[in-house]
Amino acid sequence: MNGARVRTVWAGALAFCALAAAADPGYFPLGDARTGGMRHLCLVYHGQQRRPAWTEEQLLPYVARVDAEGVPRSWLFDSFLLIEFATDDGKQLYHYDPKRAQPGPADWQWLADAWFRRDTGLIGLERALERAGTALGDPARVVNVVITLPVPEPQAGVFGSLPGLDAPLDFSRPADRMAALRWYMDTVRARFDAAAYRHLRLEGFYWTGESVSPDLEETVRGTADRCHAGGLRLYWIPYFSARGAAQWRALGFDAMMLQPNYFFEGDGGIARLALAARRARAYGSGVEIEFDGRALRSAEHRQRLLDYLDAGARYGWQAGALTGWYEGGGALGLLARDADPEVRALYDAVCDYVQNRRVPGDVERLPALPEPPAPRGDNLALASRGAKVTGALDNGNPDLAPGKMLDGDTSGYSGSSGLTWFSIPGSVTVELPETARVAETRILLFDLDGRTYTYTVETSADGQIWEPAADHRADPVHGWQADVFSPRAARFLRLTGLTNSTGQPLMQVVEFEAYPAG
Repeated sequence: MNGARVRTVWAGALAFCALAAAADPGYFPLGDARTGGMRHLCLVYHGQQRRPAWTEEQLLPYVARVDAEGVPRSWLFDSFLLIEFATDDGKQLYHYDPKRAQPGPADWQWLADAWFRRDTGLIGLERALERAGTALGDPARVVNVVITLPVPEPQAGVFGSLPGLDAPLDFSRPADRMAALRWYMDTVRARFDAAAYRHLRLEGFYWTGESVSPDLEETVRGTADRCHAGGLRLYWIPYFSARGAAQWRALGFDAMMLQPNYFFEGDGGIARLALAARRARAYGSGVEIEFDGRALRSAEHRQRLLDYLDAGARYGWQAGALTGWYEGGGALGLLARDADPEVRALYDAVCDYVQNRRVPGDVERLPALPEPPAPRGDNLALASRGAKVTGALDNGNPDLAPGKMLDGDTSGYSGSSGLTWFSIPGSVTVELPETARVAETRILLFDLDGRTYTYTVETSADGQIWEPAADHRADPVHGWQADVFSPRAARFLRLTGLTNSTGQPLMQVVEFEAYPAG
């Protein structure tokens, strides 16, 4: 999305995936006290000269739903993220680009100052709310504000001196990264407090990097701690397959909204929205709805925007998920002011969605979300009951330990954690603590990128003579598989992985369960 909104297509590199959890903890809810009651967070790209001039007039159709004459009729977005990812001369403020000059203290100062320009940015938002409040007879309206953080990239090395700090900073040092971030947050907060806005409440800061590399994990946690110490929160909107997305809570973020990345290139077709819903529900995160100016002139992109809105009805986002809105830096205002009724109708559709009163289109064209099998309480293949597995890969990473497939936890896996993996073609053998009469296996296969597998299951009483139990050689499957077979005495169950539709020679098993008859 304009540089910072990176379009990264998942390439199957296991070490860099952070895909999803399985059991459904649900979306991060709308209006939750943990986010200051935030429901819909609108991204306002502000800073560079090429951005729209975010004046009172420009922001009015965002703070309030306006009619065709521009008159406010009802409130719209309750929260705003002021965001910028690069300087006017192209220095990247959110990731390391070795081909460009690195930002220095003057660029961080420029960003801190950008939000407080005389007629645009925060003051434009304040004035728009004042004007809309007068028109709507509600002069006490207050919205949440989240401010972008620059990212101190370790690879950038020597940074320089910031005002009030004694020594030059070097971003290869963790302490110096945190010193720079503290300076920036303290500078922005002091200016925000001094402005004494009547309609704006500083809710927190935003981590601009859309993926978290290992060398920045502690910096993110330290930033979260700094926010929390000051009564603020830290927000994040990672791309579809970003590293760290599944672990957003452990990284210290207070809320996360996942990018589907469907609007731009149509990645994955309309099924991409179902995958995004599954990941967001599994992560316990919110979602981002994405569009830009192409919705005004391209029928294909107009439909993609409507697909997002229909997905909100189909998958429960509209009424139940904290939502970020990427609108390309001014597109929503253009929709509001367009003379073409078909284009203007898109503005009304967005407003209806935000106000939770939109009547969806044909949602049946969107894939349904699969449901896990009904739970049973007599799983014999639990490590806690003495079951164990042999034959799995073990690289020393406890998040990919062989026993993960027997731990009973289907609530927090990703492509690089919370599952057991083994080579294809190949097998793992589950040994039960004692011989039992087994009649069903349930297997949760890693499934949140659409991949499928073929496999077989066999049982044995002695580990020597094997009897077929399940055969999926001819029907590729994914997700939960419940295989019922004739009851038999078994102490050993062998799962053989045959194919993975991605071409990776790996079988990825989140959970393996075994049940007696009845």
